[in-house]
Parts: sequence; structure tokens; C-alpha cells
Amino acid sequence: MVSSNGILEQRNFLQVTLPHIWDHDISDVYDEQLLETLREPLRQQSFLALQRTNRALESKVQELLAELTTAKKQFCREKDSDQQIQTELEKSLSLLQATLDSTEELLSAIAPRLEKHVASKQCDLAKYQRISEPQRLFPTGVQLKEVFDYIEANYHQSIGLSNVAVAVGYSAAYLTNLVRRKTGKTVNDWIFERRMLAARTLLLETNQPVNQIACAIGYQYEGYFFRQFRQFHGTTPQVWRNTQRSNVSVNH
Repeated sequence: MVSSNGILEQRNFLQVTLPHIWDHDISDVYDEQLLETLREPLRQQSFLALQRTNRALESKVQELLAELTTAKKQFCREKDSDQQIQTELEKSLSLLQATLDSTEELLSAIAPRLEKHVASKQCDLAKYQRISEPQRLFPTGVQLKEVFDYIEANYHQSIGLSNVAVAVGYSAAYLTNLVRRKTGKTVNDWIFERRMLAARTLLLETNQPVNQIACAIGYQYEGYFFRQFRQFHGTTPQVWRNTQRSNVSVNH
């Protein structure tokens, strides 16, 4: 192909040397050849640029496809992992429910035994409290221990200050002052309180009539026991018994 410079030289040569035959048609032919010569490099450059653009686009598309494939694989892995976690959770919940059901059945089976055991322990506790109540009634102290031991062993008999004084080897006056100074009460006060404790226990735990209880705790006269019980509790022995038993029934 003739270059654009060669075409220009031919055109100028013909136009100068052969002016008598030069016309617009010949001029147009040379102009068209010149334009065609100029267009060809442009076409090649455009084609090369288009090829480069296509290669760049193809590379970008490949990158995007690779990223999409990676994202899809990651999504599938996460989905599989979520499904596995859900399956494990369902298994754990099922196992937990089975354990709860088994525990419920076990509790239902042992509940009666537990209730009997608790009732037995409560009964033992009540017995222990009754046994230890006299020990809590009397104050502690080595000097008066012999006095209170004697009262505990003999309160159900007809005893008084003189009997206790003889038993511990003190005069009645000295023993009275000693006990009052140490406890704020007299010997007869302690005998009286121990008898009232025994009376309450017998009224609650037995069906003995009041006159038998009075005799059992050291009173020779039922009327005297009535007066002392009312003075200490503000009511009669029988009313106190009925009230306490009613309270116990309501609580249970």
C-alpha cells in the first residue's frame, strides 16, 4: 500500500505537470486514497485498543467469577456448618428433655419416701427439742449446776427450797441469796418454771386429764396447779391445750 506521503507527492505532481487534464474527479480520487491511507492506521490502532480492552474485560470477568465461586463455596460451607450446629442442638435438646422426663419420674417415685423421711426427721427433732428444752431452761454455771440437777431430778415430787438446800449442803437463806444473785430468780421460781414446762409437754403430747397432770408434776392440790398455770399462761390448762392443738392442726 502506498503511503500517504507518496499519494500527496503524486497528487501534487499531476496537478502541476498536467494541469490541462486535472479536474475535480481526479482530485477526489486522490483525496479518497489519501483518506483511506490515513484511516488504516487508525483502524489498526482502534482494533489493537479494542483487543486490549477485551482482554482486560475478560481478565476482570475471570476475577469476578473466581470471587463469586469462592463466595459460593464459603456460603455452602457456612450453610453446612449451620445445619450441623442445628442438628447438634436438636440432639442436645432431645437428650435434655429425656433427662428431664427421667428426673421427673424419679422424683415422683421417691417423693413419698422423702416425705416419710422428712416426717421422721421432724419427729426426731421434736423429740430432741423436748429432751433438750429443760437444759435450755436452766442457766449454765458450775456453781449452780448441782442445784438445777436436783430440781430436774425431783421437780415432780413435793419439793421446795428447804429440800434443795439440804441436797446441796447450803442453808436456805444462803442458797436463796446465791441463786437470786446469779439468776435474778429464787429457787422456788425455778421449781415452778420446770413444773410449767412439764405441764405444757403433757398437755400437748398426752390426753391425760388435768388433775392427773397436776399430780404427775408434783402438785398435791389440783386447784393450786390451776391458779399457778393461769398466773403463768393467762388461761386454764384445758383451754391452753385446745388452743395449741388447734394451731398445730391449722399449720399442718
